[in-house]
Amino acid sequence: MSRIEISNLVKMYGSHKALHGIDISIQPGEFCVLVGPSGCGKSTTLRMVAGLETISGGEIAIGDRVVNGLRPKERGIAMVFQNYALYPAKTVRGNMAFSLKLSKMPKAEIDRRVNEVAEILELTPLLDRKPAALSGGQRQRVAMGRAIVRDPEVFLFDEPLSNLDAKLRGQMRAEIKRLHQRLENTIIYVTHDQVEAMTLADRIVIMRDGRIEQQGTPDAVFHDPDTVFVAGFMGSPPMNLVDCMVTPGGLRLGGTELACTLPEGLRAGDRVTFGIRPDDIRPAADLPGGVPVTLPVDLIEQLGTEKLVHFRAGPHELIGKTGGRVDLAEGTEQRLAFDMAHAFFFDAETGQRIR
Repeated sequence: MSRIEISNLVKMYGSHKALHGIDISIQPGEFCVLVGPSGCGKSTTLRMVAGLETISGGEIAIGDRVVNGLRPKERGIAMVFQNYALYPAKTVRGNMAFSLKLSKMPKAEIDRRVNEVAEILELTPLLDRKPAALSGGQRQRVAMGRAIVRDPEVFLFDEPLSNLDAKLRGQMRAEIKRLHQRLENTIIYVTHDQVEAMTLADRIVIMRDGRIEQQGTPDAVFHDPDTVFVAGFMGSPPMNLVDCMVTPGGLRLGGTELACTLPEGLRAGDRVTFGIRPDDIRPAADLPGGVPVTLPVDLIEQLGTEKLVHFRAGPHELIGKTGGRVDLAEGTEQRLAFDMAHAFFFDAETGQRIR
């Protein structure tokens, strides 16, 4: 296990600045997930830690070494790629053993490591197969095994599950989590999928346009977002975010008045971005402590154990939730309640949270 310190990291492509001096401190054994939309700089950051991209400014330290000038093989890292990058002509055993053979490790030690890791990843029956005879999930486990046998200080994962179907992604998420609990290595994991980030991470770093919007535990970034971007990005379905007018008693949402206690400093007539998660908009009968309103239902999505209810408040479309057996009909007006104790308020211009 090694600590990773990323300090004032900058990346330039010609005159374009892809990273704007980011700082991340990852503790030994921590599972850190970099998440954000395409082009936010998360994969660039990972590749700079790996030594696959040059550093334009700042410093990366792994353990007690600054690694800016070191080649990838000198950094004590192992990387798992999105496309598996397996040798098609080699067997599973050959793929897992290849880097160890290059390092002139004794055959007995290579065999011990490969067999041990194959047992952990349930690859033992597949050791003599070639990649073409494996499923996508099996290939990804081989790619992980090839990294694990090297016993690196740090694992780097670059969107390793994006080529798998939804069911297999869920299974592999669980396998990666169990593997981390067993090995306790330091991990940096890149994904655009906030569900992966929430389920895997000890620490989440949310990136946008080459900057860090927020970092912290999954619970902190979900329940206590600093910006409107984080609030809208973390969560599925995303948080409802609408521009509202502050009134003497709360908010005007379209033609609807929502009574609530506002943060200090907001005055009647101010514009504010109001945020509330779908979980906190429920049928009034299920949320007796909420603020009740009657609104028209546009669309209902049946998800089995629950329903997503799309409704309108003036020009604004919002989403609430009900139980899967609640009887609602599209095109009708329904009595819904907002749990304003869990509402969020953001500056309409800067997007910063108003507390």
